[in-house]
Amino acid sequence: MVELMIVVAIIGIASIIAVPAINEWLARYQLKQAMSEVSGDLNLAKLVAMNRNRQATVTIQLSGALIEVSGVSGGQQIFPTRTLMPRVTTLPGGTATVNFSSMGLSTATASQTIQIQNERGLVYALLVLPSGKVSWCAKASC
Repeated sequence: MVELMIVVAIIGIASIIAVPAINEWLARYQLKQAMSEVSGDLNLAKLVAMNRNRQATVTIQLSGALIEVSGVSGGQQIFPTRTLMPRVTTLPGGTATVNFSSMGLSTATASQTIQIQNERGLVYALLVLPSGKVSWCAKASC
């Protein structure tokens, strides 16, 4: 019986130590997943713009407490409006719109940086170059 109590105590102490680390890891993972999804959506929009030979637009915006990503080309939806994971909650720069020309180039004359923040304040950045290249990094600026 004493051995069982010791095992339960050890498991309890290990749980107390592990739970905050797991929560932090989960929040980081969800932010990473959101950035990967948005990056993929932007690359898809670029390919659709080149394929259809017309401009494509991706909009990233807050909708209530969630972030939504939508894409349109020539009035047609590129992909269904996507809602990012609930722990990914903030767009520090506000609504972001990225346009790709029929050649797959960004219509912006300068690089666009889009920041997405999770509920714990961790910010990741997504960079869209005028050449149309899309990349993201695990910090506030690339």
